[in-house]
Amino acid sequence: MHLEAFLYGGVSAVLAELASYPIDTCKIRLQVQGQVTDDALTAIKYRGTLHTLISVCSEEGFFSLYNGFRFAALRQATYGTLRFGIFFSIKRLWNERGGTDKNLPFLIGLGTTAGVTASVLTTPIDRMKVLSQSTAQTRKKTVFNTFKRIYSKGGISGLYQGILPNAKRAAAVNGAEIPCYVFVKDFLTDTLGFEDNMLTQFYCAVTASAVGICISQPFDTAKTRIMQQKTHRTDIRVYEGFIDMCRLTISNEGRRALWKGAFPAWCRNGPWNIVFYLAMERFRKFDQWANQRDHSYF
Repeated sequence: MHLEAFLYGGVSAVLAELASYPIDTCKIRLQVQGQVTDDALTAIKYRGTLHTLISVCSEEGFFSLYNGFRFAALRQATYGTLRFGIFFSIKRLWNERGGTDKNLPFLIGLGTTAGVTASVLTTPIDRMKVLSQSTAQTRKKTVFNTFKRIYSKGGISGLYQGILPNAKRAAAVNGAEIPCYVFVKDFLTDTLGFEDNMLTQFYCAVTASAVGICISQPFDTAKTRIMQQKTHRTDIRVYEGFIDMCRLTISNEGRRALWKGAFPAWCRNGPWNIVFYLAMERFRKFDQWANQRDHSYF
């Protein structure tokens, strides 16, 4: 394994999270509203991304958009480090043994494996992040106190609530976004003769983001709703899993509800991917220069 890939991947992921986090909060607020399974969330309070931004800022203050950022930073420092480190390390070994970035099935399989592995290990952190973003916070909660509160009410299963939809979402996102970026970049530079510069990397990041959202948004909605549920309460209908959530959502809200928050997700995911991949490419160049190599090590 190449430790550089893990280090630079984690740092790039945290920087990207910082730049796009307010939009992520809007996406989660839009995703959890309208559920007939919980009276507290039945009302449709927000009408789109801009309205959510304005409402949260005016009612709760600007910094409420960063509720739970400590969990998000911790998540990216772990989840981001693992998924990108695993992907780029193994891809480097693949390239050294004669494999090419034109092998899309291999890239998809590798992205899926890296994403699922990272998501399973970091599900408790992801759940803490979702809970902190889904509603207004009367007081800031530390990572330790949030962990303790979730564990006291649900035990280990409470910390890992939503692990299956989380893994499915990670499989969809990482099986689409990372391979798409690598494949499109290879196609543009090797086949069409584009220069490997910031503009080309920008095109690749935007394309990867769009493909990832189209494929993964229903899984993201399921993950958010299942993780946000308060399973210790007996007065609400609790989803029994991904299929049950999809069935209830479609029957009560229509098929389009599975793509709730798709636009803010893209608004968030686009800048996230742009910041991440541009930062990652700069780290590649730095690694190559610092170690006086003819090519990047990952």
